[in-house]
Amino acid sequence: MIRIVPSNQRQLKTFDAPGASVQVSDPIIGADDCLSAGFTEYAAASRLEWTFEYNEVFYMLDGSLDLQEDGEESVTFRAGDLGYIEKGSKVVITVPERAYMVHVTQPAWRE
Repeated sequence: MIRIVPSNQRQLKTFDAPGASVQVSDPIIGADDCLSAGFTEYAAASRLEWTFEYNEVFYMLDGSLDLQEDGEESVTFRAGDLGYIEKGSKVVITVPERAYMVHVTQPAWRE
């Protein structure tokens, strides 16, 4: 199967996350939920504590965000950076202004 997601069909939806102004979409879901791909947008300054129950690779399209894993130094990602977060990671996500990224999760992330 081959699939294209035109820019006008990203269908970002508000995700209820305390402390964050975030929208997500996963327009691509692999067979048997083996992976998902989509977009994440933090539309305003945000701070979110999150435990990743999936592996995630993301590519920053615009803006920046900081990730801090428990007991570690904060890492800043900016437009053009590629990132990886391992399943089981407990992080604090801080967005100073806004951030927009493409994400791929394995297995598929589901709300």
